[in-house]
Amino acid sequence: MKISVIIPTYNEESYLSRCIESIRAQNHPAEVIVTDGGSKDSTLSIAHRFSEVVVEVGETNLGKQLNTAAAIAKGETLLFLHADGLLTAGIFEQIETSLRQANNIGGAFKMKLTGKRKFYRILEAGGNLYCRLTKTYFGDRGIFIRTSAFKQLGGFKEMPIMTDVEFSQRMNSIGKTAFLPGPLITSSRKFDSEGILQVLYKIFWALVAYRLGYPPEKIRVKYYGK
Repeated sequence: MKISVIIPTYNEESYLSRCIESIRAQNHPAEVIVTDGGSKDSTLSIAHRFSEVVVEVGETNLGKQLNTAAAIAKGETLLFLHADGLLTAGIFEQIETSLRQANNIGGAFKMKLTGKRKFYRILEAGGNLYCRLTKTYFGDRGIFIRTSAFKQLGGFKEMPIMTDVEFSQRMNSIGKTAFLPGPLITSSRKFDSEGILQVLYKIFWALVAYRLGYPPEKIRVKYYGK
């Protein structure tokens, strides 16, 4: 089974090469597609050096970047991986085993943060439990899906936030999904400068607001502060 790994980027020069190296270390057939949203640093030169395909979308729009790359992907399975994520040994084998089961169309992975704060272990456990129980997956968990199922769903919606959450919910409407042990290693950079209560409040508020139908653009502004 050939897997196409799609990596959306915007100014990811500090992380991209290590991310791609973790894919190559799997020793498994994989196509690497970097889909860039207008990077101003050396991300594109790194992408051209380490990946087979580079797509320049020209704007930072996660849904558009992922859909553009998926449209040209050659793999039977698509894996959407953040540039600050690292695959651990055996992840491709976990995908193959999962997709051999009847009606399984995709899923995501247990995530582990790189930071050493004790709070990160709580955040990992809580987030992983939420994903397992609800079958709702965040992008930093490495969402994967059969290419045929992706096309059936019509890809990602171009939303200002919650793109991955909305997509994973639709995945569950057409087949079974699995939350695999991984782990997928993710940078803790987005939490490093924030306090425990601030992080928990932002995540909880964003999920509740989205489920209550609050406009995604307003959720984005409140979550990111811009």
